[in-house]
Amino acid sequence: MCLGACATQPPITKLVNDRQIVTRSVNASAYEHASRAFLYEEEERWQDAAAELQRALVFDDESPELQAHLAEIFMRLGRPSDAAAAIRASFKIEVTADGLMAEAHLREAQGDVAGAVQSLRQAVGKVDLADQPDTAETVSLELAEAQILALDVAAAADTLADLCRQEPGSLQGHMRLMAVAWALGDMKQSEAHLRQTLAVEPNHIEALTALAWLLAAQGRNDEARRAFREALDRGDGAIEIAAAYARFLVSIGDNKAAAQLADDNVSALAGADPDTLAGSIELERSARRLDRALALVKKAKEAGLSDDAKTRLALTAAALLKEQGHGDEAVATLLAVPKTSPLFFEAQVRAAELLRDDGKTSEAARAAESATAAAGENADQKIDAAIALAFVDEKRGDAIMATRKLEALWASHPDQAHLTLSLAMIEERRGAWQRALDLVEPLIKKKPGSVEALNFWGFVAADHSHDLDKARKRLQAAAALDPGSGAVLDSLGWVSFRAGQLDQAGLFLEQAGRLDPVDAEILTHLGDLYAKRSEPERAAATYRKALGQKPEERLRRRLEESLAGLEARRAAGR
Repeated sequence: MCLGACATQPPITKLVNDRQIVTRSVNASAYEHASRAFLYEEEERWQDAAAELQRALVFDDESPELQAHLAEIFMRLGRPSDAAAAIRASFKIEVTADGLMAEAHLREAQGDVAGAVQSLRQAVGKVDLADQPDTAETVSLELAEAQILALDVAAAADTLADLCRQEPGSLQGHMRLMAVAWALGDMKQSEAHLRQTLAVEPNHIEALTALAWLLAAQGRNDEARRAFREALDRGDGAIEIAAAYARFLVSIGDNKAAAQLADDNVSALAGADPDTLAGSIELERSARRLDRALALVKKAKEAGLSDDAKTRLALTAAALLKEQGHGDEAVATLLAVPKTSPLFFEAQVRAAELLRDDGKTSEAARAAESATAAAGENADQKIDAAIALAFVDEKRGDAIMATRKLEALWASHPDQAHLTLSLAMIEERRGAWQRALDLVEPLIKKKPGSVEALNFWGFVAADHSHDLDKARKRLQAAAALDPGSGAVLDSLGWVSFRAGQLDQAGLFLEQAGRLDPVDAEILTHLGDLYAKRSEPERAAATYRKALGQKPEERLRRRLEESLAGLEARRAAGR
């Protein structure tokens, strides 16, 4: 598109599909440099690409699209001032959709999401689906994404609906509208757009698996089975689809069918062929056949793999042992990873987590300190080790010490998402929930598309009945960005529950419960919903199921208190 817009020659008028189109011939030297720039882009050689575009502009200084493209490259290079100058140069020639999109990207990078929406709205008016279908679709999709980041999910739905009306064959439009409709609780629309996607492209595997999970979330299990089977057939038996199907079967209690699915799809080469190993282990794990998954790990270790590959398998084995309830064996496996291995740091951090969860805080601290020593000058690893130590302090009952350690680190790394959220979690758990929200607020402004940050802020705010409208909008944005996430659907249900909207709460909480049926916190919220709806027996059964998942201490106490409250009310005849 940029090459076709290169100027320096008189405009040419021609008919395309009975429409009069104005274009220009292309200067040969400009074409050569621009073509080379695009090749450099494919190789992510951004500095070289920028230099070639600047050379192209020497021969063609009247192309607004080339200037806009140069602005995009400057943003890749972290040169916002140069990007802004290129955008101004582009607009001086002509205001185009490309220039407006570049302006939107710059504004978004500067934290001005509202400004990005404004630029993209203008860009939508600059393109016509009949003349530039690809560009028009891209602009509409980007506008919808910006509206989501601006917490206006309803506006994003309108933008995507307009795109799908004008271009019924827009697969991306239908898929994004599915996610947005789900976030808004419009399950009929969500399903309709998935089915429209499949009507256009029956082999769209992402749409098939999304449809299967959407049906599963609504408890339409027979239809979900059919969708999973079709996805598996059309995906040529892709093992990742089989693993998803197995997780669904286990979630509805059909372990026999999950086992049969694993028998039918685990490759006979698994354990000997590295290309099939990981998928086969994950399928056995999804089918909850952990002994078989461990057997595959053992078979792989005996197959002459490299030392690094065997160490990676050791980490997998530790996770499987933990899921089996063999925590001591899992820790021993992790601590056996040699110091010379590049995975030593990761193994020590994981061991610290397992030991901490088991109440062995002194041993956990030693593992975390060993990870700190192994981190050396690696900044990210040093932060992860510090977080592991802080969580050990919290487990010991010294949350104040934990926050002090992380506060000191956070002061010099305020944009580090994992560190910010870890500090906020500790603050929230010790009762300083407003401080937790304040910590995450700048992170959301810096990274408005962070699902984890949006979900954390929305859930904590809802849990304390704080600014429920903003909490709902942030959670809707998170759900639109990560459709089908049980954790986010649970948060959406919880904010509705706290607002007294029990029908909407039930819609999302019951979906979360079907997608993550062994999550203790989701089960707790479901129990609260049933209790509020005057269904005490159902509430009690759900609380007991949550207790059976061995929740952390704070949640366990809450569940026991809720059960005691139900028993007291029943004894009083209420």
